[in-house]
Amino acid sequence: MEDSLLDLIFLSEKRKNILLLLLEGPKDINTIKKALKASATSVQPQIKMLKEKHLVIQDKDVYRLSEIGKIIAEKMKPLLDTLFVLEEVVDYWADRDVSRIPQFLLRRIGEIGHFITVEPQIEHMFEMIPEYVKNAEKAKKFETLISYFHPLFPSFYLGLAKKGASVSLILPESILKRWVEEDYREYTREFLKMENTRVMVCKECEKTFTVVAADNFMAMSLFPKEGTFDRKFVISFEPGALAWAKELYNCYEQNSKQIENIESYVSK
Repeated sequence: MEDSLLDLIFLSEKRKNILLLLLEGPKDINTIKKALKASATSVQPQIKMLKEKHLVIQDKDVYRLSEIGKIIAEKMKPLLDTLFVLEEVVDYWADRDVSRIPQFLLRRIGEIGHFITVEPQIEHMFEMIPEYVKNAEKAKKFETLISYFHPLFPSFYLGLAKKGASVSLILPESILKRWVEEDYREYTREFLKMENTRVMVCKECEKTFTVVAADNFMAMSLFPKEGTFDRKFVISFEPGALAWAKELYNCYEQNSKQIENIESYVSK
């Protein structure tokens, strides 16, 4: 029985990578060898098989995708990107509640690309996560939906704004009420008075997720399906991830209301 296209592509890492490489544009054999870190003798038989299945066309010394090859490679890439994201820490994704992420973005979760996971160490459980702080302090534009209360947040985000960053916060109503408690009220008032800040309240954001859409990184922390919230963050620096996080943030910003002062949220 003749091999199926599925077997042809996915049973060989080299053939799969050749298709993805040629999706970027035509390449000669030397460029393909260098990109795949492989010899000509190991690459050329794989190209020959792709040519026989009409997925790759050879023009003199240059190889390019056929129309059929282009269709297949364009469909492959989102699937492979998604598998890459999910398999990096499959237990994390399986354990988390992703139901509040809009379906059209959940289907494109592969756009996050390579990421790291960070969480507070036991000896620093009540501090902010150093990796998060380091990248936030480098941002010039910082937008975030915050789904939980941390006593250092009001002063921290005020500090970002004072350094000149544009800072926009979306807070669930229950979290905003914590920010206007006596210990944090003046930080919040001062934050709202600044020209480079915005605070929005979202009534539909209770126990959702935390997402950061900054100009230099994205971060996301999801609630577990069961158990205690652990502040474990996914952080990525890839352009696709930043754009994905911005779309996610925008979805919730559209359903949020900007506030000018905190007086109506202060308990009498």
